[in-house]
Order: sequence, then C-alpha cells, then structure tokens
Amino acid sequence: MSSRARPAWLKKLKRILGRRIRSGSLSAEAAHQLCDEVLPSIQRRPPPPAVLAAMDVWRADRRPSWELGRFIGECFRSGDLSPEDALDLFEELLPQARPGSVYALNQLLTTVARAPVSSTVRDGPALAVSMFNRMARAGAKKVAPDIATYTILISCCCDVGCLNLGFAALGQIIKTGLRADAVIFTPLLRTLCAEKRTSDAVNIVVRRMPELGCTPNVFSYTTLLKGLCAEKKCEEAVEVIHMMAEDGDNCPPNVVSYTTVIHGFCKEGEVGKADTLFREMLDHGIPPDVVTYSSIIDGLCKVQAMDKAEEVLRQMIDEHIMPNCATYNSILHGYLSLGQWKEAVRILKEMSRDGQQPDVITYNMLIDCLCKSGGCAKAREIFNFMIQSGENPNATTYGSLLHGFATEGNLVEMNNLIDLMVQNRMRPDRHVFNIQMYAFCKCGMLDDAILTFNKMQQLGFMPDIVTYNTVIDGLCKIGQLDDAISRFSQMIDDGLSPNIITFTTLIHDFAMYGKWEKAEELFYEMMDRGIPPNVNVFSSMIDKLFKEGKVTEARKLFDLMPRAGVKPNVVTYSTMIHGYFLAGEVDEVMKLLDDMLLIGLKPNAVTFNTLLDGMVSMGLKPDVVTCKTLIDSCCEDGRIEDVLTVFREMLSRADKL
Repeated sequence: MSSRARPAWLKKLKRILGRRIRSGSLSAEAAHQLCDEVLPSIQRRPPPPAVLAAMDVWRADRRPSWELGRFIGECFRSGDLSPEDALDLFEELLPQARPGSVYALNQLLTTVARAPVSSTVRDGPALAVSMFNRMARAGAKKVAPDIATYTILISCCCDVGCLNLGFAALGQIIKTGLRADAVIFTPLLRTLCAEKRTSDAVNIVVRRMPELGCTPNVFSYTTLLKGLCAEKKCEEAVEVIHMMAEDGDNCPPNVVSYTTVIHGFCKEGEVGKADTLFREMLDHGIPPDVVTYSSIIDGLCKVQAMDKAEEVLRQMIDEHIMPNCATYNSILHGYLSLGQWKEAVRILKEMSRDGQQPDVITYNMLIDCLCKSGGCAKAREIFNFMIQSGENPNATTYGSLLHGFATEGNLVEMNNLIDLMVQNRMRPDRHVFNIQMYAFCKCGMLDDAILTFNKMQQLGFMPDIVTYNTVIDGLCKIGQLDDAISRFSQMIDDGLSPNIITFTTLIHDFAMYGKWEKAEELFYEMMDRGIPPNVNVFSSMIDKLFKEGKVTEARKLFDLMPRAGVKPNVVTYSTMIHGYFLAGEVDEVMKLLDDMLLIGLKPNAVTFNTLLDGMVSMGLKPDVVTCKTLIDSCCEDGRIEDVLTVFREMLSRADKL
C-alpha cells in the first residue's frame, strides 16, 4: 500500500502505537504482532494472482470500512481509544459504513458516552445521542442500529435526564421488530427509581417486560429493590422478593436481593423485620455474606442492642465469614455512642487481632467522640498516629478536630491544624471557615470573625445559613443587636431563609436586653414564615407578655404550644407561675402545679424559687412547715443539689425579712 493511498486512520494507528510504546505498556514485538492482527495484508505472503484478482473485485468497496472497523475494535478492546479519536474515527467510518460496521460504530458511541468532561467532549451522553441521530439519518440500508445501539442510546437519554426520550427509543425498538432484552430496561428502571417513581418501575417489571416477551434479570430486580428501599417501601420490596421466589427458576432471589432489603429495613430502624427476612433467607438455603451480616449488625448497633450485635458477630465468625472493617466500625460506633469506652477499646483490639487495620472512618469516629467529650488533646494524638500509620485524614477528620478546638476556645491549635491542612493540599472550605468564625465569636473576637466572613466570600465561598447564624449569635452575645439585624437582612437579601436557630437567637437576645417590641415582631415573622417556635421561644415570649401585664395573651400563647407541636417544659411552667403571681392569680398557680404533675413534670429548684418569690411578693412569709414541704418534695426525687439551692435561698430571704 503506497503512502498516498493510506487512509487517515493508519496515522491514528501509528500515533496510538507510539503512545503505548513510549509509556512502556507495549513492547516493540507486541506492536508488530498487533499490526499483523489488525492489517492482514501487512507482512503477509500475497495469494496467487487469480485469487487476488477475484478478491479485489468482490471487496473493492468493502475493504476500507472492514479494515477500519477491525482497527476500531482492537483499539476499543485494548483501552487505547480516546474520546477524541472516537469522534474522528466516527467521521471517517460513517460515510463508508456497511451493515457490518454497526459493531465498530457501537464501540465509538460507547467510548464517547463514557467520556469524562474535557475541552473536546463537554457532555458525552448528549454527544453520543447526536452521533446516533446521524447514524439513523444515514439509512437502514447503509448501517441499521441494532439492539446494542439502542441500549447505548437509552442509557445516554437517562444519563442526561431525558427519560421520555429513553421510552421513545424503547418504542422505536418495538416498532422496528427488534427483540428487547432485560439489559435495555435497566437504565430506565434506574432512572425511574432515582426520580422516586417506583410504582412505574414495578409496573414495568411485573407487567410490561413480560408482555414484550422479556424476562427480568437479576439486575432488573436489584435495581427495583434498591429503589423501593430508598423510598422506605421495604414491605413492598419483600413482596417483590416473594414474587421472584414464586417465579421458580426464571430469576430466584439471591444473597444480593435479600441483603438489599435487609439493609433497607435496618436503615428504617426496623431491625425486627430485618431479622425475620434474614431467617427466611437462611430457611431458603441462601448463605449470607459479609455484607448481609454487617447490615444486621449495623442495624442492631443503631438501636443500641449491643449484646445482640455481638451475638450476630460471633455467629458470623462461626460460619467462617470474617468481619471486615465496616463490620467492626458499626460495633465501635455503637459503643462510642453509648459512651462505653472500655468496650470500644476491646473491639479495637479484637479488630487488630483479626488483621483488620483501622480505616479513615474508624479514626474519624474516635476523634469525633473524643472532641465532643472534651478530649481534644487525646484526639490530636490519635490524629498524629493516624498519619504515621499511612492513613490520610479527610475533610471530616479535620472538621471534627477543628470544631473540638473551637469549642474549647483553643485558637492556637485550631490555626495550626488549618495550616497543616494547607500544607497537605487540602483547601479549607466553607465548613472550615464557619468553624473559625464560631471560635472567634466564642472568644468575643467579632472583628476577626467578620474578617473571616469577608475572606470566605473573596475566595468564592458563599455564606450559608450556618455562617449567618454564627455571626448573628456572636453579635447578639456582645449586645450589638442592630448589627445582628443588619446581618439578618443581608442573609434574606442573599436568598437564604432564616431558620428556627436564627429566630430563637434574635428573639431571646432582644428579650434579654428588654427590646420587647422587636422580639414580638420577630416572633410573629417566624410564625408567618411557617416556622413553629420551639419551647425556648415560647417561654421568652410568655415571660415578655406577663411583664407587660398581658395575662390573657400569655395564656393564649401557652395554650397554643400543644397545637404547634411543642411540649411545655419546667422553665415554661415556672415562667407561667411567676406571671400569675405578678397578676395576683394564685388559683391559676395551683392549677399549673397540678397540670405539671399530671403530665409527669416534676418541679425543680427554679419552680420552688418562683413559688417562694411569689409568696413573698404577696406578703406571705413562708413558715417552717412550708419550707419543709418544699424540701421534702425535692428529696423524694433525690435532687440534693436542688434542695441545697432552695435552702440557701430561704436563708437569704430570712436575712432580708
């Protein structure tokens, strides 16, 4: 073949082979062998002249597309077909394509559809759909799409969020007489489940697929089961498993089917139902794997049934299924959440004995638990050991440790850790900046907090609700209420909706500083926004109304609490008692005390102090019997500290009277 007659794709072959030889992934000998396989005419003894002439006549217009198709196949299977090359080869193959070229064209479509985002391919699936349309316009006589082509098309349509186009492609398959298989339906089912349309997905598996003569396979059912469990429809998922079992040998449930639903029950906290399905699985002779056991153990640990979790762990080991790191992490998390450090250490030792090295999740749990319990110094030691062991901390690791130091007000360690993040090429994100602002506000360094707020925006991180709540809380704590309201307005202008924390902070601090009108305005704005106040907000507002002499309004607000789904606590009742004493309505005080006991709320030192204050304000000096009754009431519950507090208050008042 002369250099002038060489097609353009031979240049691509040379480029691809050169790249692989330079990278060391292909030897020169292997390159020669590949050329022999791709180009039969190269280094091959020519056939007799008569045979050669007959072949030239028969394959005159087929040889270029045949050679190009074979070349594409070799590159596709070897992984050397880049998206850019696939686009170029598509342009070269399509004009000379023949019916047999569909295999090579499918490989080109697949390569483009799977392509990561680059300057050449911005949206692989969308580009693959465009390529398919060009194939279709070329005409069925030239190259007709086959079932594999339509499978690629449907998958691309689903990937770009055009489910309706995916179903249109399915209709075209039926129209052209091609036989749809289960693989065609998998992307459709996956997208339906992702869009929370599991009822439609069930209809396809149960009715539509059999109508088209297509038997659902294990991927069809697994996709459906995962979708149902994600929508918390585990009971329906169990029905699907039973349907699979009743269908006989077509597609019986396997370990993946059962494990998927068991995991779904455990996520919903339905450990009993998960255990029932687990027993059913064993009764059907399906052996559980490490994922099944780990799901059961994780579910038990989340409901703090640690004894049962360890029992399942022993059963797992007895069945010669070794626990993995995820299994041990579940048990470790269970004991840490209960504060049982001794048991947690025992599990860590057992984990190490079984050859399971702690992973980043293990370290993160330990560091987070220590930081929340005030053990940041110990957490930093574990952090250092983690790095020495070769495990790289992630954003969660740094976040837990930073928040721990921020809570302690240890700005030096916090800043040192941020510097270490930067050294390890981990760019601080919005969460880190929020922690910094929290630490500065906690230490009363509002100027530094505002500087961090501005720096975060300059680096391209937009403040979120946590950012604004942190700054607003810091401003309120030092009495800068006008600046707090200014940030509140800025937050709304930025398109963020204030939440219960925002309103609670502002209402509480405006009330504390005696600015009742603004507190009341914020309270009703919160109600207008559909945010139900919590118990602290109600208590603050009730106290405000009583102090303004609005007894009826205070009572209405108190009665509103149950309707708003908020249960009054001891502080709320104590506030009401104090208010009725101010109003001189002692009968209402007694009713409130009866109501407290009726709903199971026991008066505490605050309540008793409120009663004593009220009695004194009405000119009633508590005698020994009254004080003894109050103290005995406290002692019945064993609240010695509360008793001492009341006793000290009594002595203090005795000196003043």
